[in-house]
Order: sequence, then C-alpha cells, then structure tokens
Amino acid sequence: MNQPKSSRAWVESLMKAAFDRPRDPRSDEYKRGVRAVLELRFLRTSIPRLYQPGTASDDAYYSGMQEGHRIWRDHLEAHKGEAA
Repeated sequence: MNQPKSSRAWVESLMKAAFDRPRDPRSDEYKRGVRAVLELRFLRTSIPRLYQPGTASDDAYYSGMQEGHRIWRDHLEAHKGEAA
C-alpha cells in the first residue's frame, strides 16, 4: 500500500530543513534516527532496530530520534489549526 505522496514530501522537506544548512555535522546513523521518527509520525511505519545495543552507532541513532521528535513537535506547533 502506497502512502500519500504529501506525507513522504513532508518527511523529505523536514529532513532538508534540518540538514541542508550550516550546522554541526551529524553521522549517517544520527540522520537515520531523525528520519525513522519522521516516518513513524507521517507514514505510520515502525522504528527499526538497526544497530547493536550499546554501540556508538546505536547511541547516535537514538540521539537522532530525539531530534526527530523535536522536529515533529515543532512542525505540529507551526501548523496548529490547519486542516489535516
């Protein structure tokens, strides 16, 4: 089943806004964590377990997830009152 294109477009738009600008560099694992949360929220996917627990990669992934949740909350606040 395909998800609405607009949902995928939101994920891509928010990822670009977060990472296609000057900021402290982030690892691919971190960015995957951000994307996992945005896809959870917009596309209703599950969050995959990609890395061995206790590794630096896993820590970066879960740190990225925290930013993903913040981006989601900021998005909701910015679009409060708009039709879904």
